[in-house]
Amino acid sequence: MSMVLALAGHYATGEGFISGLEKTAQTEMTAQGMDGVKVSLARDPLSRKALLNGDVPNDIKLKALSAVSDIPGISSAQWAGNALNAAEAGADTDQSSDAGPAVDPAIEAALKDCQTGVDTVVESKKLSFRSGSAYLSPESNRILDELAAALKPCSGLAVEVGGHTDNAGNAEVNRILSQERADRVRTGLMERGIPADHITAIGYGALQPLAKGSGPDVAAKNRRIEFKLSVAGKKQSNDANSQQGE
Repeated sequence: MSMVLALAGHYATGEGFISGLEKTAQTEMTAQGMDGVKVSLARDPLSRKALLNGDVPNDIKLKALSAVSDIPGISSAQWAGNALNAAEAGADTDQSSDAGPAVDPAIEAALKDCQTGVDTVVESKKLSFRSGSAYLSPESNRILDELAAALKPCSGLAVEVGGHTDNAGNAEVNRILSQERADRVRTGLMERGIPADHITAIGYGALQPLAKGSGPDVAAKNRRIEFKLSVAGKKQSNDANSQQGE
């Protein structure tokens, strides 16, 4: 008898927990003006993986994916319509494949669109810093305005700001300088409304040169800020054109 009661209690608690997560996620969609997005969590078996559905633009898909993924208790979120069907998306399992989970083609398209937007800003403009410092010029601050505008529709994406230097001088000093410059760009984007939890800054120093050799032209190519966009929580990323800093 006690075993039956225990099993019944476990089922009720699990079912209630999943229902609560689903309700919380749907309420969050409404609160953020995304009524067209429907969120469901599997019941057989019970799962904390959210499946999203709805005929909405790609930027809304990204925003919804990010918002649902951030809800405490939800293990992951995925859009319906990719290579995984609803049952596969909802089944909790420890199994994994080398290829990793499939990404919704609409999300991939949104990632490409956002990357293109960043590339368009940086392809003919250069972020520049005062020599030996992380001070951004007024022109570079205007470039940050354009970058922030390009990134605002991409709230479901992660952005890595990578700082790079040439190989002149001490390697550790270069690494620290590259980190300070990446941090400054990250702060600038945050000040312009890009969510802090979707931007990381990494200083690589001179470890990842674009050009080999020596001379001022080579050094100028290697001093740069790079932007890598990816689906939040995924390792896959695309590189934007390099931003060079003096």
